[in-house]
Amino acid sequence: MLLTLTDVHVSIGLSHILQGVSLTVAPGEVVGLFGRNGVGKTTIVKTIAGWHKLTSGRIIFDGRDIQQLEPEQICRSGVGIVPEDRRIFPGLSVLQNLELGLMQVSTNQRSIAKNNLEAVLKRFPRLKERESQLGTTLSGGEQQMLAMGRALMSKPTLLLLDEPSMGLSPILVE
Repeated sequence: MLLTLTDVHVSIGLSHILQGVSLTVAPGEVVGLFGRNGVGKTTIVKTIAGWHKLTSGRIIFDGRDIQQLEPEQICRSGVGIVPEDRRIFPGLSVLQNLELGLMQVSTNQRSIAKNNLEAVLKRFPRLKERESQLGTTLSGGEQQMLAMGRALMSKPTLLLLDEPSMGLSPILVE
């Protein structure tokens, strides 16, 4: 398995948000979590990424126990994340925001990963048209493309998308 969550519990403040979540993701598999607002979908994504710590349970990614790792270590191990709020960096261009995705890659692999810029811009041609524009001046859908493109720059083994179609035009979602 690429990812295994076993009996995961997460509390935030006094709230016990995740209660015994278990799931597996095989290599190449696409898994969707669906449910109404407030049931813990975002908390699961943020917990896998290391943004929330477990109260109990285990998270194994690519054969490695990751629940004690810091978020940047989890990213460098091959987990990419596109958070719901996109986290576009103000004051930086589209191109600079994309290049920040290379920060997740070890120094000796950055030149290899940098070649992925062409592939990202081909996947999202609108970003190519706007590469010198400030990222925060893009429309909501364009910002979503930018956040996805930034995550794809490091060629992650696992890509976590929180609200992936938010702001995107229906034709791009297809």
